[in-house]
Amino acid sequence: MAFHPSVYPLCTAMANEWREMRHHLEHLAASLCVDEQFAARYIESLQLFDALAQQADESAVMLDRLSEGMCSSDALSLVRLDMMQQRLRDALGEAS
Repeated sequence: MAFHPSVYPLCTAMANEWREMRHHLEHLAASLCVDEQFAARYIESLQLFDALAQQADESAVMLDRLSEGMCSSDALSLVRLDMMQQRLRDALGEAS
């Protein structure tokens, strides 16, 4: 099933929004890590910034694939984060 043509530029725009979000998360994490005592105390919480940045990046790449016309199943099979891929498969009702 093809998408309405207006979806493709919207996917591209959303991908760019996710990239900007990733950039801000990485900048915020770097700012917080400047204080070594704070970073040592909250290392596990700070690692969440990295996980969120990876998830934002994968979301952006997925949207890029869709905006290029790749079918959702093919685009989904290329998602590198296993848990994210499974959640998206579940949302589409696909078996892994």
